[in-house]
Amino acid sequence: MMKNLILTLAIIPFLFSCENQSASKIDDSPLSGTISEIDERNNLVNKFVDAYENADPSVALSLYDENAIVHVNDSELTPVEMINAFMDGHVYYEGIKNIDRNTTTMFYNNGEIYTNYWYTWNGTNRQTGELLVAKGYAWFKWEGMKVVESYNAFDPTEYNKAFIE
Repeated sequence: MMKNLILTLAIIPFLFSCENQSASKIDDSPLSGTISEIDERNNLVNKFVDAYENADPSVALSLYDENAIVHVNDSELTPVEMINAFMDGHVYYEGIKNIDRNTTTMFYNNGEIYTNYWYTWNGTNRQTGELLVAKGYAWFKWEGMKVVESYNAFDPTEYNKAFIE
């Protein structure tokens, strides 16, 4: 009898814990969704970054829809203008790398798809020999497998000094 009572008392918490898990509600609001670390869009963004590091504008441009809007900090650019500006950086910096990459794609319940990209930019100032390290963040909005809008944020203060030295 005592054995049955102890066994019953031991089983009851497991029953309630299982019930609580199945009762949790999935958030189906428009700006919720699922996130993927293995979606193919992540690879496309990383190939775009690799192309930037290797000063290869053709590969970089292939990511974007021809009518895409690109925001870099507070500037609005076309994909070509953005790529040209990014490639100009290679004139003033060598060994450009984005390290500590974290790339994930979010599938929102409203049907929109965004890839989020966090990174640490590194480049050596060709004039001074100083290594510049700057953290940044970008998002890429997709329609199909093309980017139709993107945003890249970083503090340009130290980066821009190379252009005026």
